[in-house]
Amino acid sequence: MDTHQADVLTLWREKFGTLSPRWRLPFDSNALELSPLTGPVVEAIALSAEQAKKIRSFTGITSSLTIDIRLFGQAFRFHLVGRKIDRLMWGGTGSPSINSEAVATDLARGLSFAETVLSEVNSLVVILSRNGQIQRFNRLAEEYAGLKEADVIGRNAWELFMSPDEGSASRQNIDGFFQTGEAYEVERVVKTVKGPRLFLFRNKFVRTGDREEETFLICSGIDITEARRAHERLAELATTDSLTGLRNRNYLMERLQTIISDPQNVDRLAILFIDLDNFKRINDSLGHRDGDQLLKMAALRLSNIVGDEHNLVRIGGDEFVIVIHGDAAHIQAEELAKRVTEDFELAYVLRANSYRMRASIGIAVHTDRGACEFDLLTQADLATYAAKDIGKGKDISASCVYTKELSERAERGLEFYQALQYGFLRKEFDLEYTECRRCDGLQSGIQASVRWNRADGSVMGGREFLSTVESTGFSIQLGEFQLFEACKQCAEWLDNGQEISHVTIEIPSAQLQDGDLAGCLAECLRVNDLKPGMLRLLAPPRLDQAPSHVLDKLSDLRATGVKIFATVSNEAPFPNVGVMPIDGLRIARDLVGRLPSDRVAKATIRGLVGVCMELGIDVLADGVDDGEQFAWLSELGNIEVTGKFASSAPAAKHRA
Repeated sequence: MDTHQADVLTLWREKFGTLSPRWRLPFDSNALELSPLTGPVVEAIALSAEQAKKIRSFTGITSSLTIDIRLFGQAFRFHLVGRKIDRLMWGGTGSPSINSEAVATDLARGLSFAETVLSEVNSLVVILSRNGQIQRFNRLAEEYAGLKEADVIGRNAWELFMSPDEGSASRQNIDGFFQTGEAYEVERVVKTVKGPRLFLFRNKFVRTGDREEETFLICSGIDITEARRAHERLAELATTDSLTGLRNRNYLMERLQTIISDPQNVDRLAILFIDLDNFKRINDSLGHRDGDQLLKMAALRLSNIVGDEHNLVRIGGDEFVIVIHGDAAHIQAEELAKRVTEDFELAYVLRANSYRMRASIGIAVHTDRGACEFDLLTQADLATYAAKDIGKGKDISASCVYTKELSERAERGLEFYQALQYGFLRKEFDLEYTECRRCDGLQSGIQASVRWNRADGSVMGGREFLSTVESTGFSIQLGEFQLFEACKQCAEWLDNGQEISHVTIEIPSAQLQDGDLAGCLAECLRVNDLKPGMLRLLAPPRLDQAPSHVLDKLSDLRATGVKIFATVSNEAPFPNVGVMPIDGLRIARDLVGRLPSDRVAKATIRGLVGVCMELGIDVLADGVDDGEQFAWLSELGNIEVTGKFASSAPAAKHRA
């Protein structure tokens, strides 16, 4: 080093206290600020726009640059080592190029910083050549591999850490991306000391020279094994029914959408919609804990029938769906439906008690290219309702295949629903009253029945009308109308001096199950100043199988003085009279109509009347229309009858 260079270096030490001062370049100025390693700025050097641009090209990775500057009235070649510090500033250390030791120190400091970052960054970093040979291997990579960097440099990453299939896929990817030089992301399973782990690699190419072999791939990976497992677990939970472990409605919709989206699957997809008809009644009587256990048992049985070939889904409550995908799907669907109905003939045993459930099954086949998953479910639902009609009152499981006629029937049902709405608004309902008489000819009371005088001139009434209304959701409203109007008419008759011992009214199932029957009755009696003993309520069939809360409701009503009659019919001819809180038994019109020629009907009614006489409860035979029926019933005792043999009461009807 000559004397001039020594003097320059002395001047640098005097100004900055070091041969490697700190430099800063702000984003809004081209003045390079120089300062001691600690302390304020001592000098500011004006840079050309090109020089400032080159410095601002530094990223967060330590880089170096040599520029020509003038300082202390002299020209220097200034070597900078640094990086982008933050959004507004670039900085590092610099040295005059005449001092090779200082320049080397700056480079060493920068390289040391870069090495520290590479080693300690919380990502697995591996640098590979084009043929997969490892060039660098950071600390986290060492921990996962259980190997030191010195042991893997130059070895092939695919052979060391990947299965043959994963290695082959990775090799093909890298060959392709080396040709384009584009950064990319990829997931790879890597063999580690913790076992196979899934990594997400973000890969980028860097060049250290102009030759092809001086291009390397920086693989920066993070372990996503646990995150992926958690994601898959959440996805599993989102499509799984927590009670039964079956797939749920979310899965069903995705599955159907996937199959239907392929036009080739027309006529190759069918579904069975299964509704457990009497589960709600059993569940209400057992309690939800045992009810859930019963649902699990039903799900297990269905799973055994379906097997692994098809999908079984619980879509909620007591409803299940079976998805059948493949050739001859409609034939397989009908065969499965038959197996399900046969299986439900077997009782379920829970806590030493047996329970017999019934299933209504609707079958729908994907035959329309323009249909979606909702259309298919709607068709299956309509078929299920048709199956309910088949099994209704027969206590059997049944299945039905969807046809267009079911959609037409549903449209007619909607029209009926709308007409019923207007019927209430237009006050088209009235009550018709008939006498209840004993077989000795004495009048025992009045029976009220609702009639619908439709705008088109037709009249609907009777048991069939009430059953139809039950399906519309208006039965509670209709039941309350009957009670208010019957009590009002009864009060008018009493005010006019007519003797009325009681009025008999049939209450809809929904009003008994879900309505505020006690509240409605209390209000009717209060407003019309009637005693509870004036009312006799006819409960629907199968009262002995009603949930406990329904029986409790009837017991409370009886305690006030209201009389309760159970109903027996062709559908339910043998009730367990002993478990029902009743004051009498009504023999329905369909059973009475078989008299006196039908031996089974005669034996049934004779036995029922005998039990009632023994228990001291009343009997009402509904629909006694001819003398032979009346004569035969008279032989059983002085029971009550209604029908053509009972004359019309005063004020035969009362319009709403």
